[in-house]
Parts: sequence; C-alpha cells; structure tokens
Amino acid sequence: MTDNNFNKKIFFLIQQAGMLLQMPRSHVRNLGNSFDTIASHSHHVSVIAYCIARMENLSHEESMKAMAMASFHDLAEGRTADLDFVSKNYTQDDEERAIKDQFKGIDFGEDLLKLLEEYGERKTLLAKCVKDADQVAQMFHVWALMWRGNKIAQQWFESGFVSRVPYFFTESAKKIVFSMKESNPNEWWWSEFVEESGEAKTKKHLLGKNYKED
Repeated sequence: MTDNNFNKKIFFLIQQAGMLLQMPRSHVRNLGNSFDTIASHSHHVSVIAYCIARMENLSHEESMKAMAMASFHDLAEGRTADLDFVSKNYTQDDEERAIKDQFKGIDFGEDLLKLLEEYGERKTLLAKCVKDADQVAQMFHVWALMWRGNKIAQQWFESGFVSRVPYFFTESAKKIVFSMKESNPNEWWWSEFVEESGEAKTKKHLLGKNYKED
C-alpha cells in the first residue's frame, strides 16, 4: 500500500546506506587482501568512537551522539566512492556536495547535515573523538591482517605510529593503539578462557561431550 505522506527520499537515504554493505574499501588493491566494507568500517568506528568519548569523560548521551556521527561519517561514499591513499593524490571528490544532496528534501536532513559539519570542523571534543576512532579503526584493520601474515599490512601498521598516532587528538586513542601493539587478536578470549599454563579454564566447553568430571 502506497502512503502518499511518505517521503521517498528517506527510503533513498536508507538505500544509499545499504550500498555501503556491498562496497569493499579501496585499500584492498594495495593490501592484497581485506575483510572490510565501508559499512563494516563505519560500524567499527561507531563502537570505537563511543569508547573513546567515554574515556575522554563525555557523558553517555554525548557518546551516543559520537556513535551517530561515526555511523554517518562515510555515508557520502555511497555517491563519491572510496578513494585510497594513491587516488587521493590525483582525485578530489566533492564530499560536501554529496552530503548536501543526500539529505536534501528530508525534514530531518538539516540535523544530519549539522552533525557531519561538526565532524568536518573538528572543533568539538566529540568530533575529535570520532576522527580518532576512524584512525584507530584503520590501524585495527591492518593490525588484524598483520597477524594473518600480511607483510604489507605490517608495514602500514608500524608506519602508523609515525604517520598517524602523533596526530591523534586524544590520549585515549593513543592508549588504545599502544595496547593493540602489545596484544594479539586472540587475547580477548584467550585471557578469559585459558590459564597462563595453556590449560583451558572451561574444559567442558573445549572438549564438549568428551569431557568427564574426575
């Protein structure tokens, strides 16, 4: 049933966000292998943004705004596509125009426009947290690939401590990446379920039906 009061541009905005699910990030051509799309990257940035904002003593409400800002921060790439580090030296996209066109004609579009304008200006601590989250997410991605044996990713991760980390806005973001440097992708669950000796803390889960109490 068609609702004549429904603004179809809202559906079009949702559709553009859905396109990001199908768009691998362009750095795959340089890294050789990758596992992220623009949509998955935006999701990860939003979670990291919330964490950094709370670490920077912003409130829950402010940190939820940071999540929203992060979720929308690359939405324009549904129109402009994603430019990798090489392409950015030769091609300039009109992201500002893309953002305005995406939100044009939507009654809450002005709110979203203001949200992304705040992000682009980098004047508020909240916006700075989101930008740092974007950088941390990129370093996380190459860190995970590095542990899978990708030597190119390892070079990117190590160079990030020279080309990215010194320019972070927050100390919280720096703490995260230095913790990353000293960790591995298995630590989050290994430390919870495995003893330092290497013996599983939860044998029943490890061995399943073969496990029997002594």
